[in-house]
Amino acid sequence: MSFPIFRMAACLLLVVLLPGCGERRPETFPTTGRIVFSDGQPVRLGTVELLSDEHKVNAIGTIRNNGTFVLGTFTDNDGAVAGTHRVIITQLIVSDLKARHVVDHGSPVDPLYGSYTTSPLTATIQEVGPNEITLTVEKARAK
Repeated sequence: MSFPIFRMAACLLLVVLLPGCGERRPETFPTTGRIVFSDGQPVRLGTVELLSDEHKVNAIGTIRNNGTFVLGTFTDNDGAVAGTHRVIITQLIVSDLKARHVVDHGSPVDPLYGSYTTSPLTATIQEVGPNEITLTVEKARAK
C-alpha cells in the first residue's frame, strides 16, 4: 500500500516542480543598426529599445556618436528575439546653459519617439541575418 502512495506523492511533486524547469529563454539573433534624422544626420546620444510583440522582452542598445547601436536582450550585445517589435528612443539631455561643452551631442529627438504609446517606429528581426536596422526620426521642435 505504501508504494502507490509514494508513487503518487512523487508524481505530484514533479507536477509542481516541472513547470519552472522547462522554461527557456527565446533565442536571440545578432542585431545592429543606425538611427538618423530625416536630414541624414546621425542621432548622437541616447538609448534605443525594442519590445517584442510576441515574447514581451526588451532589447536595448546605446546609441553611439555616429548613430550606430548594437542590441542586447539577456546579455550585452546578444541581439534581439525574432519577430515584430515596437521601438522607442530615449535621451537624457541636461543643460545648465552655463557650461561650455566640448562634445557636441547633436540635436534632440522628438519626444514622440520616447513612448511605446506614441512612437510610430517598428522593426522586424529575422532568424536568418544579418539584422541591420535603420531608423529615421524627426528632431525635437524648438519651443
